[in-house]
Amino acid sequence: MKKLLFLLALSFTQLSFAQNFDIRTAPTDKNSKNIFIKENAPLVIANGNKTYLYASALNVNNIQSINLFKGEKAINLFGKKAKNGALEMTFKPETQLLNLQSFYLEYKISKENQSLPIVLNKHFVDEKEYLLLDKSAIFSVKILDEQPFVEPVLLPRGKAIYIEAMEMK
Repeated sequence: MKKLLFLLALSFTQLSFAQNFDIRTAPTDKNSKNIFIKENAPLVIANGNKTYLYASALNVNNIQSINLFKGEKAINLFGKKAKNGALEMTFKPETQLLNLQSFYLEYKISKENQSLPIVLNKHFVDEKEYLLLDKSAIFSVKILDEQPFVEPVLLPRGKAIYIEAMEMK
């Protein structure tokens, strides 16, 4: 039921703003689709943490409630980042949400590797400070020595932090 509620809220958000998430590609490769830009994405506030769906892995089974805000009300409550609307989610008390710094600590990412790009389910997270992960949604975290994806876009050759997690569909 919670998953259905989440999907309905997400669908309503996309329809009510008459916008989809803006997927942009690198200028050198017009066919690549593994860079997500937040330009038209609604802001997500999960237990007070600001994120975007492309920069998060959230277990929908842990959602306790969802509130949808749009227009001036969203901007007044959450600032200019909510110009495309906002989804405010409250998670069950036992849910462990990890922001960027707590993710580094939890998965023992060395200071040296903290400067690496982050790839979440084959998608580059362009603004790491918006990373938000439900620990129960994470399958694995790896430091990749070489970026193995078929369509490398804007990722430097070499190392990356790769997070494999549940995808919200």
